[in-house]
Formats: sequence, C-alpha cells, structure tokens
Amino acid sequence: MTTSLLLTLSSLAITPFATAQDADTPTGAVESATTIAAGDGDIPVERYRADGDAVLLWFPSEHGVQDGHRDQALALQAAGIEVWLVDPFTGHFLPEAASSFNEMPLATVPDLIEAAHDDTDRPLFVFGHDRAMPWLLTGLYQWQQAHPEAGHLAGLLMASPYLHTGADTDAAELQAIVELTNLPVYILQPALSPQRQHLGRIQAGLSAGGSSVGARLLPEIRDRFFFRPDATPEERLASETFHREIVFGMDLLTRLPHQRVPAVAAAGTDLTVRTPSGSDAQLSTLDEPVDAPPLEHPDLAGDLQRLEDYHGEVILVNFWASWCPPCVHEMPSMQRLEDELREDGFRILAVNLGEDEDTIQRFIEDEVQTDFAILLDPEQDSLDDWRAMAFPTSYVIDRQGRLRYYLFGAIEWMETGVIEQIRELLDEGA
Repeated sequence: MTTSLLLTLSSLAITPFATAQDADTPTGAVESATTIAAGDGDIPVERYRADGDAVLLWFPSEHGVQDGHRDQALALQAAGIEVWLVDPFTGHFLPEAASSFNEMPLATVPDLIEAAHDDTDRPLFVFGHDRAMPWLLTGLYQWQQAHPEAGHLAGLLMASPYLHTGADTDAAELQAIVELTNLPVYILQPALSPQRQHLGRIQAGLSAGGSSVGARLLPEIRDRFFFRPDATPEERLASETFHREIVFGMDLLTRLPHQRVPAVAAAGTDLTVRTPSGSDAQLSTLDEPVDAPPLEHPDLAGDLQRLEDYHGEVILVNFWASWCPPCVHEMPSMQRLEDELREDGFRILAVNLGEDEDTIQRFIEDEVQTDFAILLDPEQDSLDDWRAMAFPTSYVIDRQGRLRYYLFGAIEWMETGVIEQIRELLDEGA
C-alpha cells in the first residue's frame, strides 16, 4: 500500500525531533576538513554536529555546495538535526555540472550512508535536489540491494527533482529508477519552476514503485531559491524558514509506511545514469562591472601576451595548474567553447600558476591537446591582482575590458546557461 500527500499550507507547526544539545557540543560549528572514503574517492564532508534524534545526509545539485547550503545546515543544527553536507564533485575530481553525475561512482551513496550510520547510530535521512536526483536515486537503490531489511535509512527528501529523461517526446518520460524507488519520499517543489509541471507524474511514478509520497508546493519561489544571487524578497523570506520545511518533511517521513525490501528491476532494465544536460548552470555575476586588472605574461611560444591587446573581444581568463584534476577535466569543454565562439570574438587566456615551461608543454601535448593560449606565470604574480582563491579560478571580461562573470572552481563550459551568458556579452558590442 502506498500513500501520496500534497501539502499546500502556508505555514506549518513543526515539533518533530528532540533538540537538546550537550554543553560540550559546539553549536554553529563545522568540521570542514573531514573526508570520508566513498565510491573510490575521498569525499569532503562538512559535518554540523547535533545531539538530536536524526542525521541528514545532504547531497548538492549540479551547482555544488553553496553558502546557502551552509546557512540551512547551521539552522538545522540549531534545531537539533545533525547535517552531513557532502561534496562528491571535489571528492571525485569532477566539475560542478550536470554531466558529472554520469561519471560519479554509484557506490558513493551507500558508502556515505553506512559511514554516517556507523558513526552516529541514529536514523538517517537523505536530501538531494535538481539534476542530482537520477544519480542519487540509483545509488540509493544500490544501497537497498546491499542492505535488504535494513531500517536505519528513514527516508528521502527531494527539492525540485529533475527526473524526466529530457527526451523530446509528447509527454515527459520518467527515468526508469523512479518506479524502482520504494523508500518513503517527501518532495519540496517550488511553484515557479519548470519542474512544477512534472510533480504529479513523479508522485505517480514513485507510488507505482511502492513509495509512500508526500509533497509540498512552495508558493512564489523559484528553483535554488536558498542560494540564488538574484533572490527576490519572497525567496529571501522563504530561505529563512526553509530549514523548518525540511524538519517537517523528516518528521512526516517517519510516519509514512516504509518498505524495507527493494523493488526488483525487470530483466533488461537499463539503470545507467544519464543526466539531462542543464540549461541553468551559470557563472556568477559581479554586482557592478569593474575594469579588469592588468595581465601580462609570455605564452608557450615566448610571445608576450597582454590582456589590453584583446580589447574589443570577450575574454575568458582561467587560472590553472596541471596537478589540479578539476582544471584538467574542464579544459576540453573550454576548447570546444572557444572553437564555437571564436569567430564571434571570444578568446581564452589560460594562465598557469607556479609550473615551469617544460612541465606545461608536456602536459598540453600528452594530456589535453588544447590550442587556446597558455600563459606562463611561474612566480604566481597574478594572484595579488586577480584573487585566484581556488584552482581553477575563471573570469569573463567584456569587450570594454570590464570584469562581468567569475567562477571559483570548475564547470562544464558547454552548458547552455554558460554559453548564453557569453553570447550576451558578445552581442553587447557587436
């Protein structure tokens, strides 16, 4: 028997779990250096300790871990919920992009569940959102197969789940894993979201697989509202109370029927994770355009390259090192981006920090075979002016020489949203 609920209340009375804290337990603190071996990688975990009745294992979307996640984790911690905020992108040396979920080992999910259970011996809840969900559901199914009858996974929370295949058909096709999921599920769905139209279909698919399903429609807000840089007043207000929605969902999941034995996939069912490409992965926008700092370094041919010589073109300045796996992973998509937009006036200046010319030359020839401009900064002189605080760090400069976008970390540069941002800059001065 399955259960499906749709909640549309504007406010919720929430009294789910014990919230007492020991005097010795730090509140508002995180062990940010923790790593856990999972899925053949060392996964960074920000652990927000609490002594309540439950632990929430939070997997980020294709946008990676944001400050908004940390704000919610601190609020949940204050409410007595221990949060494990995991970063599978860094742990598996993959960029923050939807396509990375296709390469992440599924074993990451069950390994982290068992690590959290072994450490805390408390009921576990899993939370995921957006395009992480096909990978996360498949990993949870793998956990169920390995731990039949286990009772320590109390349920799954989803926010704006992206669970259709992305195929161009008359009706959206759901991923096969949806009807193999029979954990209790609670869905938090922003009303101003393209995924809103699929909510009923997703509920029906989960119910068909044996899940008890609860859902809550969040009015007047968009996807990613709790970490959007362009959040509306309504979204900022919703962010302040979002942790209460999560706590309510966790409490509800403890009351829903729970099937311990996993569903059985029909012969020939293809459960390969194929995450539809995102259109909303984007670079961060500067509040106000500012003049780009000076940049002057030799390239691999020994010619001096000056940023000012590219005035009138749109430039991606990328700071990288060959020992940085995310840097390496994003370089092929950077090359494809320049290939696509070069004739429109787009160029890449990739500044290597701290390595000698021979090392870089061998790396380019043997590893990535790119032909965009590589600049040499062995003394890392650029750091003072450009604030390259992570590897990689990227900036996009418009035709007037002003900084417009930035990114600390890697990305899939051929994401639709990223291309649209750069095309807008190209069109400004065309």
